[in-house]
Amino acid sequence: MPKLLTSLVSQPVGIPMPIPKSVGFEVEIAKGRQSSTDDMDQIAKRSALACPDCHGVMWEIDEGELVRYRCHVGHTYTADRMNLALDENLRRALGSALRALEERRSLARKLEKQAEQNDQARLAASWARRGEEYERELAVIRDSVRRLDEIAAHNNIKQGW
Repeated sequence: MPKLLTSLVSQPVGIPMPIPKSVGFEVEIAKGRQSSTDDMDQIAKRSALACPDCHGVMWEIDEGELVRYRCHVGHTYTADRMNLALDENLRRALGSALRALEERRSLARKLEKQAEQNDQARLAASWARRGEEYERELAVIRDSVRRLDEIAAHNNIKQGW
């Protein structure tokens, strides 16, 4: 056994330090104890953020240099992990928006053609305008997705990922 390790092992045990209430409480949650909003209010302050997993209230636990988030169900995140989880939720939401808009545009085009076949020029024009509006909305969402990807790539390079 190296001398340093032998020296450390043979030192007397120091004075036991009390476990902070928040740490003890979180250990109990990790073991499966149910928590309530009142319990969480005692160890942390409520955050404006929703839990990425269950969408419930998150509490911010500020431990100096380390900020963590926990919901009363027990999901927990560091600030960095919370940022990544929120990015992922945003990506899913934008993907859902793209699919919904694609479907609206497709339906508008179908109804426009159907109205044209039935010699309903005004109705066809109305559906054409809606389809154009959906196309503009799609462009906005696609630009948002592209920008989100650019920001993520920039952050990954900056952080060495």
